[in-house]
Amino acid sequence: MDRTRLTSTPAALRAGLLTTIVMVAMAPWGQTLAAVAGEVGLVTGRVTAATAAGDIRYLARGDALYEGEIVSTGPASFINMKFVDGGRILLRPNTRFQIEDFSVPAGAEATVAAAPPASAGSAQPARTEQEARSEGTGSAFFRLLKGGFRAVTGLVGQSDRDAYRVRTPIATIGIRGTDFEARLCAGDCVDVDPLPSDGLYTGVNEGGISLTNGAGEYISLAGQFAVVRSSSAAVQGLRSRPRVLATDPMPDPETCD
Repeated sequence: MDRTRLTSTPAALRAGLLTTIVMVAMAPWGQTLAAVAGEVGLVTGRVTAATAAGDIRYLARGDALYEGEIVSTGPASFINMKFVDGGRILLRPNTRFQIEDFSVPAGAEATVAAAPPASAGSAQPARTEQEARSEGTGSAFFRLLKGGFRAVTGLVGQSDRDAYRVRTPIATIGIRGTDFEARLCAGDCVDVDPLPSDGLYTGVNEGGISLTNGAGEYISLAGQFAVVRSSSAAVQGLRSRPRVLATDPMPDPETCD
């Protein structure tokens, strides 16, 4: 800003300009820098969002959700996150979930609506995140740090399956146009009796997912369940819904508003 013009401005207006500058500089949670990824739908109990800088805010219905934030739910608390591409993610209690990278390029609605969804059985090689971003297809990259969720993918996942991923400490979840759920247990799934073995548990309600870690890639389709015990262990298919998913089953996020 031109210092000469500022000093010649009337005092009241100058004070207002300085206040605005300070407010923008101190704006919490980086709204002026981070992209809006979506908004809060249903929320019950205690739910917060935190930036990498450590700024924390409580979330309420209608609040914006920003790229880079970590959303955390407390005990007996839920949040239904509504993303700008139409996707939904419903978090379980005691969950920490990061919106790592989220973008929908201009005109994506028309482009994606005209594009056929990726086939669950397709075996095309996965592209890197950098390739997905550079090709302008948008991106929906998340990280599950603790807890669990149920997700319904939106336009980004429908047009390009490699543009949607959920990282966990054990495996990375990819999608094939999907309604799926996942829960990470590390000695903390205490609501399940008896206490289940540690691991990442998944179930697919529609479409399919891939689970990729040091042991390779595993494809799980609609009606199938799986568990992977560690980042180097092979995925194990399960014959029925595991208790960790059956306990307090997660409803369809599209019906939770």
